[in-house]
Amino acid sequence: MSRDSATSTPPLAPGAPPRDPVEEALLKRTLGGDREAYGILFERYADRLRRMATMILPPSYAAEDVVQETFVRGFERLSSYRGEGDLCSWLVTIAINICRHQLRSPRMRMEFACEESLDRECHFRRSRSRGVVTKTVQKEDNRLLRIAMGYLTDAQREVFVLHYQDGLPYEEIGKILNIRPGAARALAHRAKTTLRERLGVPAPKNEAD
Repeated sequence: MSRDSATSTPPLAPGAPPRDPVEEALLKRTLGGDREAYGILFERYADRLRRMATMILPPSYAAEDVVQETFVRGFERLSSYRGEGDLCSWLVTIAINICRHQLRSPRMRMEFACEESLDRECHFRRSRSRGVVTKTVQKEDNRLLRIAMGYLTDAQREVFVLHYQDGLPYEEIGKILNIRPGAARALAHRAKTTLRERLGVPAPKNEAD
């Protein structure tokens, strides 16, 4: 492989929006082996990855560990990035796989299974205002919501966070998780229904996804 081909940025996928010129320059430097450029590039998305991991994993698990491992794996695998989607989605895919690996451990499964019951939170038996689920999902420190997330399946948690926290459309979520957009929509709907039941939130009429 020539030096030029090794450092050229991957072409955008058909129909993808133009890449940010600053990101383009950083990506080109990174592909040339510039770790400092990669660090600057990664920091653009680190907070987003941290919030995602915070909601997907049990409350006691350090989401920062996922961010750091994503940083390392992303740098190691950057040569495989082909521009099929935006760089952030590519990094999200890596972070999701890291979370999945953590959730396979017996200790992690037991932690979710033994998580504090919402039934013991007396004030949660009062009726909650509509819209609380989508509003509170963006708060990293919302302990009760994170406990409620433990009642979801792994797939429901992933789709719910990617759609309601990150605001990704179902088509993009389908590409990240390798599922059909319709399946992603159904998982998000079931996740939101379960959270409403656990949090005591009434379902509003004619609600959009």
